[in-house]
Amino acid sequence: MDEIFPQRALALGMMTHEDYSNTFWPKLCTAVDKLLEGPPPQENSGPPIEFEPMYAAAYKCVCQQHSETLYKDLTSHIHTHFHWLATQLQNGGGDNLIDKYYHAVHRAMYSLDGIIPIFTYLNKVYVVSKLSSNLRTELQMIFCTAVIDPVIDKLIATVKEVNGTDMRPFSAAPHVVASLIKNLYKLNPTYAHQYPQVFASYIPCVLPAMREQELSNYISETQQLQASLRQSWLCNPSITQGTKRSLDDEGNT
Repeated sequence: MDEIFPQRALALGMMTHEDYSNTFWPKLCTAVDKLLEGPPPQENSGPPIEFEPMYAAAYKCVCQQHSETLYKDLTSHIHTHFHWLATQLQNGGGDNLIDKYYHAVHRAMYSLDGIIPIFTYLNKVYVVSKLSSNLRTELQMIFCTAVIDPVIDKLIATVKEVNGTDMRPFSAAPHVVASLIKNLYKLNPTYAHQYPQVFASYIPCVLPAMREQELSNYISETQQLQASLRQSWLCNPSITQGTKRSLDDEGNT
């Protein structure tokens, strides 16, 4: 089997710019691309990449004074991918906006959870120390700026329609809507400041502490939402099975 990185390049000697550009970054870039594809098919239970060689390569790049170049290459590459994804989503057609972005957000979070550990040392030495940030925040912001921000108003408006009491039966399963809103909050909590009422329906403590005179209105709104949820389940029996599968999956993660 060919070595992922030549032993000569992994030795403690100096890494030249050519070593970085021709050997290290192309291999790291390929691993990033593999992770950006999202979760592998269920029948493929193995990891999508070999983690240890990639971690060692990124570590070597940082130790050999290529931190800034590695950071710029990584963020630029992910920026390009997420802009491509945004175009695909916006031009893809289809009526179910919530389902599309639910899957896109889920795939992005999976990808970042795989990418960020590879660059742990880059994060510690360069992003935290020199940029006063962290790699997860930076990459999540790239995703939100490219993919979510252009459609956030439309997405939240669709969630409001789904949660309305005078709507047709649910066009999106309740667990899908809840998961989307919770993941958007994880990616960028400032969305909750823009749309506090929507996020407060799914996430505790988003709104300021409630005053006593507001309690009756809150109870009424909660009862209306619960009634619409029950109605959607009655009108869409298949949601029950989908919800169970989703909850089982989340419980195993």
